[in-house]
Amino acid sequence: MSQVGDLSAVAPTALGPLWRLRERLAFVRANVVASELEEDFTLIPGARAAWDGFEQQERATDVAFAREGDRCATEVRSGSMSKTAFRASWEALGFEKHEDSGGTPADDYLDGLLHLSRHTEFMAPAPLALLNLATRASRVADFLSVCDPSANDVVFDLGSGSGKLAITVAASATTQVLGVEIEPAYSAEAARSSQWLGLSNVRFETADVRDVDLARGSIFYLYYPFHGSLAKDVAGRLGHLAREKDISLYVAGPSNQFGEYFQAQVAAGAFTLTDTRGEFGEVLVLESAR
Repeated sequence: MSQVGDLSAVAPTALGPLWRLRERLAFVRANVVASELEEDFTLIPGARAAWDGFEQQERATDVAFAREGDRCATEVRSGSMSKTAFRASWEALGFEKHEDSGGTPADDYLDGLLHLSRHTEFMAPAPLALLNLATRASRVADFLSVCDPSANDVVFDLGSGSGKLAITVAASATTQVLGVEIEPAYSAEAARSSQWLGLSNVRFETADVRDVDLARGSIFYLYYPFHGSLAKDVAGRLGHLAREKDISLYVAGPSNQFGEYFQAQVAAGAFTLTDTRGEFGEVLVLESAR
């Protein structure tokens, strides 16, 4: 148990390391068979002391995490940390992956602030929808830089899941943000996180994207939230909207059964493909061609 993490190394430091330690402790807790602990204590020398030490570390980490999380959230809620400063704070942590996981320091901080666990069980997605996978911090930073949403914009996050992109953008820029998510539990989780940070420029709708009035939006973010005929339908609706008003799209996902439908709207003259981004060119940046 002593190898899980060293609280003394992170206790007064930052939210990200505390969150990461807490997640590792939660993983251990989830993989221990509670009904067999007493037998282990009897059969394995030192097992009870090791478990007692684990639980003590678990409690201490929870206390430290709650204290640091409240401090960070208070800065955002009170306005003592401006949106520009908030964006700079998490971007400065960097996007280099940890050796033992796919997380990065920036993701650790944002996931800790928004209480986004990496060990929760996924819900079965609705037909043609995909699993809730939080956007990487590096992708959020890229979206902010490329699309540069202003106070006059309305950003739609289509398939917003637990709200990481929508909330981070709302906390980092003066723009209005609307997350659309079909799963009520994810929308509720996102709403709690936005309320925790006191953000008035983001809200979430629990709805099928096909039932939402997209004409309210000026910038649309899609991180492979659905595929097949649903993706084709949404691409078509956005293509129709692009012929009526100036909009921008940041579309991340594979070509097959997803990106191809947005490329088809480019070929049909609705959009101009202004850039392809990402390690494999999986991000399409589109603007109205009118």
